[in-house]
Amino acid sequence: MRFFHYDKSLSRVSTPQGTLTLSKIFIPFFTEMLLLNMMGTINTLMLSQYSDHAVAAVGSATQLLGMILTFFTVIGTGASIVINHNLGAGYTEKASDAAFASIILNGFLSLVLGTILSLSARPLLGLMHLEGQVLDYAVTYFRIAVQFSFFQAVTSSISGIFRSYGKPKISVCVSLSMNCMIALLDYLIIFRPIELPLSGVSGIAIAYVCSQCFGLLMILVFLKKVPLNLNFRSKNLETLKIVKTMLKVGVPGGISSISYNLSQVVSTSIVAILGVAAISTKIYVSNIVFYVYVFGMSLGLSTSLLIGWLSGAGKYEQAYRLNLQNLKITITSNLVLSLLIYFFAEPLLGLFTSDPEIISMGRNLMKLDILVEIGRGFNHVEENSLRGAGDVVYPMVISMISCWIMSILFSYILGIHFGLGLAGCWIAFAMDEFFRGSAYLVRWRSKRWTTKTVATQN
Repeated sequence: MRFFHYDKSLSRVSTPQGTLTLSKIFIPFFTEMLLLNMMGTINTLMLSQYSDHAVAAVGSATQLLGMILTFFTVIGTGASIVINHNLGAGYTEKASDAAFASIILNGFLSLVLGTILSLSARPLLGLMHLEGQVLDYAVTYFRIAVQFSFFQAVTSSISGIFRSYGKPKISVCVSLSMNCMIALLDYLIIFRPIELPLSGVSGIAIAYVCSQCFGLLMILVFLKKVPLNLNFRSKNLETLKIVKTMLKVGVPGGISSISYNLSQVVSTSIVAILGVAAISTKIYVSNIVFYVYVFGMSLGLSTSLLIGWLSGAGKYEQAYRLNLQNLKITITSNLVLSLLIYFFAEPLLGLFTSDPEIISMGRNLMKLDILVEIGRGFNHVEENSLRGAGDVVYPMVISMISCWIMSILFSYILGIHFGLGLAGCWIAFAMDEFFRGSAYLVRWRSKRWTTKTVATQN
């Protein structure tokens, strides 16, 4: 029974705005993550009615797009850490500076990258071993989505600011509105109850962009109306000096995320060697198992935010114990939910496809995924906790080593060389998750992260 003992006092942090609790952060985090993934699931479900080729194309393009969008986390992650530490230490003006710099730099970066990558869509997607109609569909989707990535980049920055200031419900409201909009547009485009000028993959891409634009407009209104005392009118070029601190803690986290997402793109290119059915199976299974680990991911991100505040305030023992407590909860939930998903594998996969080959492969993957989710639970809590405390270089090094050796190298060795196919890839994913999770836990227990606080009054 001691394993399940829960100490509520560990998840309470006093702030100038009042008491911040884990539940107040977690529930909006969980809801937002759920809604954001529902957007991807809705796209996949709608497109599966169109063709499996379209599913494979959009899924592949989305992975590449996800890798590109992680470039913005270099600024966003750094800003969140700096904001949380400075708010915890009571340095509100420095926190405001970081918020301002995050919006400006992410907006600029997304405009430049979006234009360059839109022009390079075909050669980039060609590196993923996509061919024929699948490649054409993927290029169409990626080109439209990345050209307007500005909307998502700025929305993400502002959402991060609201979360750091203890206002995560605003991000949930925006996500819910975006999901409702894209669900409606996808339905109109694919099933065509009324005639629209949009159709197919290009129509789905435009619907995605429209929802992102709508979300940005909404969150800008909230930013203007909600009193956070950001005082943006007083900011100038001098304010951007805080970027140096943001990059110091943001670049390692950004590199880690970019490396991981790039490895996922390479992983998809390895799976592409096995054929279109294998790509579609990977995408369908990935959509389903997200609902297993969304709880742990949300708890990890919530823990990271609280640990940022606690580290800024110098309450390291509370942060240490909070991490270990939430780790037990995450591992337990991932195990239970992954088992539940496995038992209902066939009807869940049947929502996406009637192809017996895909359903059979998917069910086998869900059995192996039980191990993946247990290891992933360690990563969601431990990696986010280290980053929240400002300890970002160690996780970056471990992540890069693990995802390229454990995940990619062994995906090829087991999946292609030894002929295990998708099952071999999933075994490699489990090896990656357990290696990283174990290394992060050792680091956390060493308490070296207590020396990484970045709050500064000057």
